[in-house]
Amino acid sequence: MMNESQVDLSIDYWAKVIGQPDLVEVQVLHVLTNTVTVCIKETGETGVAKLCDLVPQEEKMIV
Repeated sequence: MMNESQVDLSIDYWAKVIGQPDLVEVQVLHVLTNTVTVCIKETGETGVAKLCDLVPQEEKMIV
């Protein structure tokens, strides 16, 4: 599980965004306590994801 200090704003992530049915590709905009504000790459919409639901893109390919 990631914590606030481990989030790198320069890379993209896969995340389970609140209100979305599946993992989506996101860019982190802001890091908050236990959550992040993200931009959904496919739609440009802003959303919120829990830190525990955030996975760096390179890790999803391995899993």
